[in-house]
Amino acid sequence: MLGVNTNTVLRSLRLLRDEGLLEFRRGRGISVAGTPERGAVVQRARELVEFARSQGYRLDELVEIIEGVG
Repeated sequence: MLGVNTNTVLRSLRLLRDEGLLEFRRGRGISVAGTPERGAVVQRARELVEFARSQGYRLDELVEIIEGVG
């Protein structure tokens, strides 16, 4: 109807899900799960995990650091 490729739509939906904005429910469709602010926090958390891993930290060590800061 809109002339958009199905693969483009699916890729976009997955990206929004990965950012924490959409929730996919088998048999129930897709629903809004968060806010743009939550999506931004999820993205920053991914960047932090990636950086920590590049510095040799394990996930449990990173969680320990975050708990100490919080």
